[in-house]
Amino acid sequence: MQLKKIFSCTKELLYTVCTVCWNNCSNNLTAFTNFKALYTPQYVTDALQAVQDAQALPDSVAAIAARKAARVQLIQASDGVKACFQALKMYIAQAYTKDMVPSMLDAAGFRFYKKASANNWSAFRSLIDAANNFITANLDQLTANNNMPATFPAAFQSAGAGFVEQSTIFFAVDSAKKLAVSNKTEANNAIYESCISMLKDGQQIYKDDEAMKALFVFSEQVAAHKGAITGSAFGYLKNDAKLPIAGATITSKEMGYTAVSNAKGYYSIKRMVEGTYTLTFSCPGYAPQDVTVTVVAGVRTKATVTLASAMKKVA
Repeated sequence: MQLKKIFSCTKELLYTVCTVCWNNCSNNLTAFTNFKALYTPQYVTDALQAVQDAQALPDSVAAIAARKAARVQLIQASDGVKACFQALKMYIAQAYTKDMVPSMLDAAGFRFYKKASANNWSAFRSLIDAANNFITANLDQLTANNNMPATFPAAFQSAGAGFVEQSTIFFAVDSAKKLAVSNKTEANNAIYESCISMLKDGQQIYKDDEAMKALFVFSEQVAAHKGAITGSAFGYLKNDAKLPIAGATITSKEMGYTAVSNAKGYYSIKRMVEGTYTLTFSCPGYAPQDVTVTVVAGVRTKATVTLASAMKKVA
C-alpha cells in the first residue's frame, strides 16, 4: 500500500515552515532546554539538517516523468507486437480450413489478445510466447503456397524481443518511481512529526504568552507563509578594515529567518513576510550586532553592517 503524507500543506511550504519553526526553537533554546533536556544545539542542528535532507531527496516529479517516457516506449513496442499478430491471424486463416481456424488462433495466443490490447503487460508476454511456439510448430503449414513470408518468424521474434526489453525498462523505472515517492513521503512525514512534537512543547512553554505561543503553532506559520506577498533583506558584512566577513550568521528574532554571508560578505534572506525584524549578525571573533529592518512586500531591503572586533570591544 502506498505511503500517504500526513501533512496538509505543500512540500515546499512544509520545508519552509519546519525551518522557520526550528529556528524559532533555536532562538529560544534556553527555555526549551529548561523544559526538556533533550533540546540542545546539536538536537536543533540535526532537526534542521533532516529538513534539508528531506528537501534534497530526488523529487518524484522527475521519476514520474521518466515513467511516462518509458510507458510511451512500451506502448509503441506493444503496437508492433499487435500488428505482427494481426498479420499472423491472416496467415492462419489462409493456412487452415474454416472449421480449424478458431482452434489454431487459440493455440497461437488469441485468447490473450483482448487482455493484451488493454495494456495487460503479462498477457502480452503470454501472447508472444504462444505465437512464437505456434509459428515454430506449424511453420510448414503457414509457409505453404507462398502464404506466410519466410522472414515473418524472425520479424515476430524481433517485435516480441523489443517488447520484452521495453517492459523490463518500464518496470525498473516504475519501481524507481514508487521508491522515490515512498522515500520522499516518509522523510517529509518524519520531519513533520518531529516539528509538531517540538511545537507542542513550545506551546506549553509559552502557554501564557500568546505572541510567543503563535511562533510554535504550525497552522499559524503556514498561514503566515502561504500565499503571502513577501520581500527580502540583503546586504554586506564588513569589518573595521572594510574587508568582507565570510561565514557570519544572520538570524531574525522574529519568524526565525536565517542566512550565512559568502566570501564577499554578501547575505540574502528571501521570502520574508512583510513586517519589522531585528536581525542579529554574529561571527566568531566579532561582537554580535542587532539591526532593525522593515521588510516591505515586493521590495529588497538593504542592510549593510560593519562588525567590530570582539577584542577591540573588550579593550
